[in-house]
Amino acid sequence: MLHIIDKIRTFASDERGTATTEAIIVLPLLIWSMVAMSQYFDGFRARSTNLKAAYTISDMISRENPFVGPNYVGGLNTVYDFLAASHHPTWIRVTLVQFDTEDPLNNDDGRHIVKWSHGTNGKPDLPLGTLTDNAVEVRVPVMGNGDSLILVETHMEYEPFANIGLGSFAQDNFIATRPRFPPPQWSDAH
Repeated sequence: MLHIIDKIRTFASDERGTATTEAIIVLPLLIWSMVAMSQYFDGFRARSTNLKAAYTISDMISRENPFVGPNYVGGLNTVYDFLAASHHPTWIRVTLVQFDTEDPLNNDDGRHIVKWSHGTNGKPDLPLGTLTDNAVEVRVPVMGNGDSLILVETHMEYEPFANIGLGSFAQDNFIATRPRFPPPQWSDAH
């Protein structure tokens, strides 16, 4: 019995081969954590790039004057695809909204009027007239009587490069920009 206890003590105090054993235990966790950090960094990088691309599109159209049309908005989607570097189909929807109030001293009685709207790659246009899409209307900032805003909505799917528990997800942006010049008018020829 004493002989077995001595062997256990010898085995417990023997430090040969512990580095290999520790490496076998720790290496998979180390690799997984490096891939996970890279994946999350890539997700945040894609989100940042997507947001910057949406602001670029919004800024481009805010400087456009006097006309825009389906070809121009389609070209904006091409620019957005290039800037966002998505491997999946994207869409954008550009809408010109004007605020109209019956009493210029009371902005609470006003309504948002869609002057024109165009979506790409299957995204439906907003109907002309009073803005009825509540999901869009609640996101429109406060406007004064007669003010115009260009609303740019973008959509991109993000797919992670590794399966670490973070699934693919949509990255949607909603940018409201005031036109720098008189608001552009819609023309099907442009």
